[in-house]
Amino acid sequence: MKLTALAVRNIKRSLPKYAMYFFALSFSVFTVYSFLALNFNEQVMAKLTYSDRYRALLTSFGVIIFVFVTFFLISSNNSFIRARKKEISTYSLFGMTNRKIGLLLFIETMIIGSAALVAGLGLGMFTSKLTAMVLLNLTLAHFVGDVKFVIAPEAIYLTIIPFLLVFGVMGLSGRRVIGKFELIDLFKAHKTLETRSTGSIILLLLSLLLIGAGYYLAVSLGLGELLLWALPILALVISGTFLFFRSGLPKILSGLQNRPSYYRGDNLIAVSTFNHRIKSIGGLMAAIAVLSAVAVTVIASGYTLYATVEKSTYDTVGYDLYFYTDNEQVLHDVHAAFAEYDVNIIDEHTTYRYQAWPRTDMFVAVEWEFGTPDTYYRIYPQSEFNQLLSAARERYRQVEVGKGEAVLAVRTGNNELLEKEWVGRKLHFSDSNLTVTACLDLDITVFGAYYTVVVSDSDFAALMENGDIVTTDTGGRPFDRVTVVKYENPLGSHDLNRKLNQVLRGRVGSYRMAYNHYIEALEAFGLVCFIGFFMSIVFILMTASLLYFKQVMAAQEERHLYQMLRKIGISGRMEGKVIAKRLFPVFFIPLLVGFAHSIFAMKSADTMVFSSMLAVENSYLTVLQFSAVMYGVYALIYGVFYFITKRQYSNIVS
Repeated sequence: MKLTALAVRNIKRSLPKYAMYFFALSFSVFTVYSFLALNFNEQVMAKLTYSDRYRALLTSFGVIIFVFVTFFLISSNNSFIRARKKEISTYSLFGMTNRKIGLLLFIETMIIGSAALVAGLGLGMFTSKLTAMVLLNLTLAHFVGDVKFVIAPEAIYLTIIPFLLVFGVMGLSGRRVIGKFELIDLFKAHKTLETRSTGSIILLLLSLLLIGAGYYLAVSLGLGELLLWALPILALVISGTFLFFRSGLPKILSGLQNRPSYYRGDNLIAVSTFNHRIKSIGGLMAAIAVLSAVAVTVIASGYTLYATVEKSTYDTVGYDLYFYTDNEQVLHDVHAAFAEYDVNIIDEHTTYRYQAWPRTDMFVAVEWEFGTPDTYYRIYPQSEFNQLLSAARERYRQVEVGKGEAVLAVRTGNNELLEKEWVGRKLHFSDSNLTVTACLDLDITVFGAYYTVVVSDSDFAALMENGDIVTTDTGGRPFDRVTVVKYENPLGSHDLNRKLNQVLRGRVGSYRMAYNHYIEALEAFGLVCFIGFFMSIVFILMTASLLYFKQVMAAQEERHLYQMLRKIGISGRMEGKVIAKRLFPVFFIPLLVGFAHSIFAMKSADTMVFSSMLAVENSYLTVLQFSAVMYGVYALIYGVFYFITKRQYSNIVS
């Protein structure tokens, strides 16, 4: 029989084993091609604001996925060869040289790899238009029209060549692996079982200490410290995770054997067989825990940013539109633009950018330094400030300030701590002192200053009269007045906003539109969400497939154990319970550890990103609510793989 025919026959006979491998590999090819095809799709890139930046991002994540796929192939290839030792020994016994056996494995690898390439590329090309439309719908505020069906030859070449090289290397590596084993060892491979690992209490405690130290640093450090400690935290958690699965978990399993419940029913068999396998899969379980944490954190972060983009836009900008100008013609042209596109202005207010330099004691609160000599404040009377709040998109409670009092407005994310430091302090002006009685966690009225101070109308008039408040710079030139506008459907009026950009650009001192910030944020976060989704799916498929392979191979080696159990009278129902308990920890312990890592990683992400972007009482709780959705999806997919593996395992041992 020719080697090619033998390779095809071997693949057909082992189709159930290869099915999951083939599916995961095909999806990886599909993902890499899809990312590259989007890079070369000029229709897509022309619609994105920062196309060069997004090209680099798509390419980078495509490379990351390819590197991960390479790791997956190496692990899978080693598992396949180890499981086929007896088959390989039979070939050797009948006179087949190691060179021919290696060539046979090379042909098998290339057949499966080429088929996966064809399937992945075919799916990628068939769905390329759909993928492009999904990306544009995620990233563009107003995507209308159609995307032409395009096949990118460059993307095909850049997908095929690296994958074929990896398949070739994996196929050739089989010859090296085969050369390591003696013929007698190959024949005894199916009888050789792993010894039980007892673990170490010292290493268990050390692993928990390393992980705990990483967790503590993740939740306790501030923004500046986190940036410096990010890599040490990762090193602590990752090293602790591998140590836990290598030496800590076996010790926990050994401890379970001292409990009376260990000897009840099927617990003894399930725990014992799992403990005998922990050596070979401990490293894989640790890698899955780390990768699960990465995948869940990435997709949860992207989804959180994407889902809150509208709120974060107004937390940043405050108004639908504001601009600085004293030019009446600009105001006229702005009103004309609204009339042209038949969009109603809901509220509008123009005010001076009043400025003051009250003196106060120097102190630090919520990592902000107050009272420095160069600190100036935007200052408003109560009535003016409330009009500015009314014109904002978010609903803010109106402010009431008594005579001799002041309210400080500054965005810190921790208003309670700010009030603790500020309330009761004096603001010293030339002829009067005002007492701070409250703080507001907002910064939409600063318009270029550091902080905002709100005083009563009567105190404001007195301060103006005394010269404590100015509307000109040091050279005597007046500040441009600020005009704030609230109008209908600000994030949906694409044509109007484009016209307003044309009217204001280059004609005013400065301007900001919620729409401009919104579309930029939507593009960036939509792309992160898009990439995170595909990366997470690849990670899930690859890691779950590796567990599937390991357990299917283990089932072949453990088949005689279950035959022995049936001979001594174990029922089919009891055997099913043993298998379920044997496989459950393999799939779900890494998942739970990964979720725990992710919860603390999201705390760090909240400190660095979300706390400053989400203006809510507890931004971390908001992040966890979005993350919970991802945890549920991830657990569901792993549950499906668990039941598929359980069924295949049962078929093999039966």
